[in-house]
Amino acid sequence: MQTRPIVDPLEQKIWQLDASNGVEGYLYHCILCDEALILSKELVSPQKIQLVFNNTCPGCGFELDRVLGCQPSILPLGRRLLTNLKCKDAGILLEPEQSESELRRGSSLPRDFQPSITTGIEAVDKVLVLKRGQLAFLQGEQSHALSLLLCVRATLPAPQGLGSSVVFIDAGNLFDTYTISQHAISLGLDSERVRERIHLSRAFTHHQVSNLIMDKLSSALDECNASLAVVSDITALFCDPDVRDKKESLDIFRENIQFLAKTAEKRQMLILVTNQKTRNKSMEDSLTHVAHVTASIKDRGAYTQLSVARHPFVPELQQEAVLNHRTLNECFQ
Repeated sequence: MQTRPIVDPLEQKIWQLDASNGVEGYLYHCILCDEALILSKELVSPQKIQLVFNNTCPGCGFELDRVLGCQPSILPLGRRLLTNLKCKDAGILLEPEQSESELRRGSSLPRDFQPSITTGIEAVDKVLVLKRGQLAFLQGEQSHALSLLLCVRATLPAPQGLGSSVVFIDAGNLFDTYTISQHAISLGLDSERVRERIHLSRAFTHHQVSNLIMDKLSSALDECNASLAVVSDITALFCDPDVRDKKESLDIFRENIQFLAKTAEKRQMLILVTNQKTRNKSMEDSLTHVAHVTASIKDRGAYTQLSVARHPFVPELQQEAVLNHRTLNECFQ
């Protein structure tokens, strides 16, 4: 009598799965492209899944350590494990747990604690550690103020800055020339020369934001020889009430942030995206998973708190900085 195999093939996309009959299980998938990776009766170590797919989503090609999701799902009766056809060795998923060191994939990102650019605020630089090769996501009303400060400091030579021009995509209609000039003057720089080195493009629809990112950014970086790019209030236009097709907007948004992360790594530059307020959880979850660095800046009344939720190589790092109003007035405004 022929027995059913322990491992079976899995439909590629999560919406193709039949959830009508079976037992409860766990579906591991890509949160960006909805590629179904593993459907298992038991929980599976994320490190094992990264290993059998070479840490690459077979659907979109993005790194699984940033886009792997898990959700309850229905496993067909009599099945223990279903895997995507691109899974190179499903047997590993059934093996006893290995040590974390055996499964950890080496990162190509620099792992020293010296930032590529500083804010000049010791408490911030200690927890943020912004480096070339990163996509950094800053959430909160004062994230934009911090991005303007970094634009000016990017023109400084190393180690304070990048010695570079800046490409600024203003998706939130927030860019403030006066603030740029004030930061330049406080650093003893020629304010007009600094303004000339910040190359500004404005968008008024989410399609314009996408066009500036996907079609215009690479050539602008080459033309300006920029090592810093900023996208201000990135979810604002994607969540505009006039946007009718919410699914399309989310898909475009995810494609855009994938492109930004890959561009940061490929060009060994820093890309900073800000988000003034919470608008769409799916978009913010995607940003949190894709960005190398995720941090929030919150007004706590008597002080402002900077919290780092994600960083690629410094788990021992102190994760919070407390900033008083004097610090903010001097450095952010």
